[in-house]
This record gives sequence, structure tokens and C-alpha cells, in this order.
Amino acid sequence: MADALLERLTAPAAAQDQLAPIPWPAGLAPTPIDMAPVDPSVPLPKADVLVVTWTAAEAQALSDILTPGHQVYGWAKYAEHWDAYRPQLTGRSPARDAECMATYQLTQIGSKRVLCVHSQLHLATDGASAPIVQLWAQMVAEVQPSLVITTGTAGGIGMTTELGDVFICNSAKFNCTKTFAGKPWAQQRFMNTFTPTGPNLELARTSLAQINAAQLPDHLTPRDRTYNGIPVIVFISDNTGDVETVDYFGFDDTDDSYGVVKDDPQAHTEEMDDATLPLALSSLTDPPAWLSIRNASDPEVPSSIGTLEEQSKWASNIYQQYGYWTTVGSAITCWAVIADLQ
Repeated sequence: MADALLERLTAPAAAQDQLAPIPWPAGLAPTPIDMAPVDPSVPLPKADVLVVTWTAAEAQALSDILTPGHQVYGWAKYAEHWDAYRPQLTGRSPARDAECMATYQLTQIGSKRVLCVHSQLHLATDGASAPIVQLWAQMVAEVQPSLVITTGTAGGIGMTTELGDVFICNSAKFNCTKTFAGKPWAQQRFMNTFTPTGPNLELARTSLAQINAAQLPDHLTPRDRTYNGIPVIVFISDNTGDVETVDYFGFDDTDDSYGVVKDDPQAHTEEMDDATLPLALSSLTDPPAWLSIRNASDPEVPSSIGTLEEQSKWASNIYQQYGYWTTVGSAITCWAVIADLQ
């Protein structure tokens, strides 16, 4: 059986050359900051906002939207204290092949300096020491941001979550049943009070996120459910919803085979990294605010498709086609949240 998780982490973006230009408001267009060649072993630069994404398709979308002209394959490598991370990796760790923990690029949005990061560390691929938690603490100490955003694709939960919908969450819950089942935080829920609001978030919701919506399908079979063509951007407050972080490759199907709905009925998306951020921040005396901004890159899977392996293939095919295009919405939402901090 193919490794569905690694396929998602490494799958290239599809047809991104068809991206329609975004009409940014005057003075708020993302403007990459040219960086001289960077030694991978040096600390990260300081920034007002730290934005971290995870898969190849996500990173491509983030670079196209927030660092235009500076493609992700040209971002600087980050390998400070690499020798401390290397023993914590496994044969499935993308970081082992990349020989770094992440890549990064600075950009400017209005008055805010933003550091965009593509992480190569992942809760579900690396060792039982969870080096991603260590990486978060290291990055936050160096960047000293006032806001940290983790963003990208996620599996949609429930029939009401459609392909491309974007959920902004200030709460995250672990649902670890494999490698980390014995950890004290294996089922912990984290919250913070940061609430995004402002005219740019409204602009993203009503206009900017719709510009490339035509790249999403009108129809998904065998669901036989018409897609309305309008992805939504929803803020889910800490008492009405979560992003659910699991330590395995699972998804929501109509039988709730993996128990993601049973574990967290108020979750709208599930993925494999976000709750590691507040876990890392929980040890700090004055942590920055944080958000999860996730897009539904594949919808709830109809159990009628067949076995879990067959369902996984169906969901993965959708991800490979639309992971990039759904992440465009998340990247625009990241821009909106940052633009409203002016």
C-alpha cells in the first residue's frame, strides 16, 4: 500500500500557471524582501508575523500569493542546530532528504514584516520525540512574532464542509491514537483569544477568494453532490469549533471510520500538525497569539466507495488535483488577517 501521507506531503502543485492575478488594495500587496544568500546554520530573521505551511502544494500556493516572484524552491534553507534534529528523524521524515528543518522567505504586507516558512518536520512522520515542537519553540524565540499562523490543506469534516472552504480557528485539539497516544497532551485542547476582524478579511471573504474559485470542480463523484462554486471563509471561535490534529493519516468518511467526529464533534477540519504550535507555546511565559487557517482540500469521503484504502485513494486524487487551488484561499486569508493588523 502506498504511503498516502508522504504522497500528500510531496505531491507537486497542479496547473498553478493558471492562477489569476489578485487585485490587492493599494499599499497592501505582498512584496517579497530580497535576501542575500543565507547560511542555513544562522538564526531566522525577526518578523511581525510567522506563517508556516507544510506540504509541497501548500508551499507553492503560499509563495505564489505571499512571495510572488520568489518561488518556494528558491527559499532559504533553515538548518540551525541541525545535528540536534537529525537523530529525531525516521526513514519517513521529509527533513532527512531535505537536510534541513524548513525553508523560508521574508515578505512585506503593509507595515508588517512577515516570515513565510515551509516546514519539513511533521508530527506523523518524525520520531517519538516530536521534534516539530522543538522547532516551533526555536522559531518563535528567533523570529519574535506577535502572531503565528499555521496554514494549509486539511481534510474536511462533515457534509456541510465543501472543497475549498477556509476555516480560521483559535483553538486546536489533539486526537493522537498512535505514536503519541501515551503523551499527556494526546487528547488536549488548546485555546487562545486572538480574534481576526477587519475590512480586508471581509474583502477576502466576499471578493478575493472567489477570483480563482473557477479552478474548483462543479461536481465530485461518487458523492453526487453539486459544489456551489463559492468557497467560504469562516472564523470559528474557541467555543464553537476546532482544528483537529491527529498522529496518523486518517480522514472523515460518512461512517466516521477513524473516529474524528466522535473525538471532536465541533471540529471542521483535521490535519497532522497544528496543535503542536500551542503545545510549544504553552511553555512560554509571554507567548504570541496564534491561529490555524486551514482549507478543506478534500471533502468528507463517502463510505460507499469501498474499503478504507479505496476511500483514501479517492481523497488523495482530489488532493492532487485541488490541493494547490484550495490553498490559494488559505493564503489569501492569511494575507487578510495580516493586512488587518495595520
